[in-house]
Order: sequence, then structure tokens, then C-alpha cells
Amino acid sequence: MVSVAVILGVALAFCFGTSDYLSKGLTGHVGFYRTTVYTLATSGALVFVPLLFLGEPKLPSYSGFALLALISASTFIAFLLMYRGYQKGRLSVVSPIVNSFPIFSVLFAVFVLRIDLSYEVLLALGGVIFGILLVSTSVSALGPSRGRSLTPGVPEAVLAAFFFALGFTSLGYAEETVGYLLPVAAARLGAASVGLVAGLALKQNLKPIGGKPFLRLLAMGTLEAAGLLAFTLALFYSSSIAVLPITTTLAGMGVVFTVGYALILLKEKVGPSYALGILILIASVATLLYFTA
Repeated sequence: MVSVAVILGVALAFCFGTSDYLSKGLTGHVGFYRTTVYTLATSGALVFVPLLFLGEPKLPSYSGFALLALISASTFIAFLLMYRGYQKGRLSVVSPIVNSFPIFSVLFAVFVLRIDLSYEVLLALGGVIFGILLVSTSVSALGPSRGRSLTPGVPEAVLAAFFFALGFTSLGYAEETVGYLLPVAAARLGAASVGLVAGLALKQNLKPIGGKPFLRLLAMGTLEAAGLLAFTLALFYSSSIAVLPITTTLAGMGVVFTVGYALILLKEKVGPSYALGILILIASVATLLYFTA
């Protein structure tokens, strides 16, 4: 059922990539924190009903509850950092880094699951790292008063990539052990709850979103729900966690859609090093997909 995983993975990439593009306008109007909480809550509500048809959830053990808590926390942190990065920086620069999370997914497979990797996969990982380095620094004119500064949004993007990998890996494993409903609920409604509690403690603005921003939020929530459903269906129809690296890596290809929107619709311009880094990132993620499939 690898072909099903690939098709659903491409659909997932389209949904997540388009949602990321739409978030750029929303974070500017309502802030990155409210965008995070309400996007997670909306997508969670929309994806909940379809998952009821994928079987009854299993009662999790204590370790299962800990895994669900990890999914909730890591997903919230990932979305929060991603939207903060999009708010601060350019989509065409930040998105490739966020969507390079497959590198961390593979690293988890190596050091946590003890899976051996070929030289081709290691080469692809090296390409991802090199691409990140190219787009993550901005070198100004040489001189005593000028030097090298970190590109806006890049630190948040790198951390978001790490937590997305942690969240996706934990989600895929949890869906194999406790069913599909509870892990997905943790990844969206649970993550939104974490954001709500933390927001109240930190005195964040959590007022409801209305007007045109609400319509954008609804579109983002629908896309996020559809993408998450595609991820779940890939595991459901394959009946094996072996497709997890394939679908997760394809999710990282959402960068193709996000960057395309940024360059065409937002008219963002990038320098030669940025463009080279973006191309290397996209090519490396695609290569990683090829050799892990």
C-alpha cells in the first residue's frame, strides 16, 4: 500500500503548505499565539467526526497517556514556533526550514528506534543541513561595523521542525498502539488545550476571532484537518507503521506549495544564496523520500 501512502502524503503536503501560506495574513491581524490556539482547536473539531469511523479507541496504559501528553505538548510548541517564525520572517525562507523536519524524523529512527540508514540517506540529510545553513544566515557587506546576523524567523523555524518531527513520530506510533481517535484528538484538541492553559497563565490575548480573519482561520482549520486525516488514512489503509517515514517525509514537501505561493502571490524576492538553499532543501527532502521509500 505504498502508493496509497504516497498519494495521501502529497495531499497532506498540499493541505499543510496552503494552510501555512494563509497563516501569514492571519498572524499579522490577530497575533501568532491566537492563530496557534484557534487553528488547532478548529482543525481538531473538524477532524474529530470522520475519525469516529476508523474504529473504537483502545484504552491507553499509563505510558500511552504519557505519549498522548507528549503529542499534545510537542504539537502545540511546533505550531507556536512555526507561526511566530512566519510572522517575523519571509515565507519563502522560513517555510523550507520548518518543512525540513524529516531530517529529525530520520534521526529519531536512527538513535531511538535503532534503524540503519544507507549512505544515500545520509547524503540527503547532509543536503538538508547545508540548505538550512544557506538560508539561515544573512551576510551583509564586509566591514568592521557589519557582519553576520541570523535571518528573522530562522531560530523559531529550526525548533519548530524538531518538534514537528517529534509530534509526527509520536502520533504515528500512538495510532498503532491506541487507535486513531485519541492520538489525533491529542494532536489538535489536546494541543489547543495546552495553548489555552499556557495562554491564561501568560496572560495572552485569547479573544475569539471574527470577521474576515475568522474566514481565513476556518479555511486553515479545514486544510489542517484534511491533512491530518490524510496522515491517519495512510497508516489506516497500510495497516503498518512502516509507511510512517514515507508519509512524514512527503508532508515536508508542503514547502513546495508554500514557497510557490510566497514567490507568486506575495512577490517575495530572495537573493542567490537563499534561492540556492531553498532548492537544495527541496531536492534533499525529495531525495530523502526516494531512498526511504
